[in-house]
Amino acid sequence: MLPLVSRILLALLLGFGISGCTSFGPSAIGHSRTDYNVVLQKTSDEQMLLNLVRLRYRDRPLFLETSALTTQFKFSPSIGGSLSGGSGLSTSGSIKGEFDFEEKPTVTYTPLQGKAYVKRVMSPISWQTLELLDNVGWRSDRVMRMCIQKLNNLGNATTASGPTPAVAPPYVEFLEATRLYHKLKTENLVRSFKAKKNERVVQMLEFAPQALQTPEYRRLMDLLGLKQGRRHIEILLNDSVHLPGTLQVQTRSFAGVLYYLSQSVMVPQKDRDAGRVTITRDAKGEIFDWNKVTEGLMRIHSSAEEPENAAVKVHYRGSWFYIDDADLESKSTFSLLGQLFALQSGQIKSTAPVLTLPVGN
Repeated sequence: MLPLVSRILLALLLGFGISGCTSFGPSAIGHSRTDYNVVLQKTSDEQMLLNLVRLRYRDRPLFLETSALTTQFKFSPSIGGSLSGGSGLSTSGSIKGEFDFEEKPTVTYTPLQGKAYVKRVMSPISWQTLELLDNVGWRSDRVMRMCIQKLNNLGNATTASGPTPAVAPPYVEFLEATRLYHKLKTENLVRSFKAKKNERVVQMLEFAPQALQTPEYRRLMDLLGLKQGRRHIEILLNDSVHLPGTLQVQTRSFAGVLYYLSQSVMVPQKDRDAGRVTITRDAKGEIFDWNKVTEGLMRIHSSAEEPENAAVKVHYRGSWFYIDDADLESKSTFSLLGQLFALQSGQIKSTAPVLTLPVGN
């Protein structure tokens, strides 16, 4: 049988090895995964905000995609001890343990460019994307204001889909139309669906019979230049040919959405005075307030000092730009913007059935 001290030393060695391998490793991995998740989300938001601010200054945007993230953990336990015998039965000893932990993360960034850039940033937003965003709970008027720049003859600040224009664009009637549509939608008085018409599949808008008696429906038809009393209206998406009695929908690209929302950036007065941004003027020659277009959708503040109450913030051109943490409308739109960017990366398959309905009226 081993002497008492030898048995104690062996027990310590075994206990140290077991506890080091079974408890410290999983704990380290758990904390590491959460930390990476938080920092990736934070930097993605900062990149999106930075690109919005860049576009307001007519600077070139850039997207760096995190294409890979790997990490390695190295655990190196070590232990040492000494044992000496004295006179008689007396024995003395010492034991010392060390534990080294090392983490080696590797992050790979890929610039978004070429075909991928054209697909995600420059291509028009599809109707399937609009429907998906609408059906998962986003307000229909928020989605329409962001993603659609024209409904028949109603323009949604169409020139704002590019660099800030010098002349204020029309937008008032479009905003009214989106509010009317949203009210009908929330009361289940209107829906969109796919239908067969003359052996081809078309996108349709259908109003419930009781919708025809509402002031919202009548006003919406007047704004869109459509005949009163019609329940079924064919939707033409980004079509160069406009057919009478149809609803022509022109969507923005993701770049157009970014330009549009960049008009909400509140540029510091020093940069306005220095001519670093375009000053838009109305028909009377007065400075146009872009908040009239983006109100309730997005507002990006600027400050000389780093803000303390920011949901997301970036430092650019000597100033801080941020979204206020208490501005729930701007935070919602910013979240929707991130989802839209993700959706643009792939083809969305429609799972709705194709119906055959009388669509003549």
